[in-house]
Amino acid sequence: MAFGIAQKEELDSYAVKQKMVTNIDKLSPRDLEYLESQLELLIHKSVQENESIDDKNVEKDFIAFLIKLYY
Repeated sequence: MAFGIAQKEELDSYAVKQKMVTNIDKLSPRDLEYLESQLELLIHKSVQENESIDDKNVEKDFIAFLIKLYY
């Protein structure tokens, strides 16, 4: 996600990641719980089901959430 935003905005992907991490610290408990549950699901798919993670198998709401996390 950070790489895609960095390309679109012509920024360094590390700087984008840093901003996203900073914004995670500002999340409400409910949003933090949502982030954790979605990441847990993606980790399970990747590790337990050997599934590649891409925009085709990630919920669109979660992608929108991650984009909002940057902006």
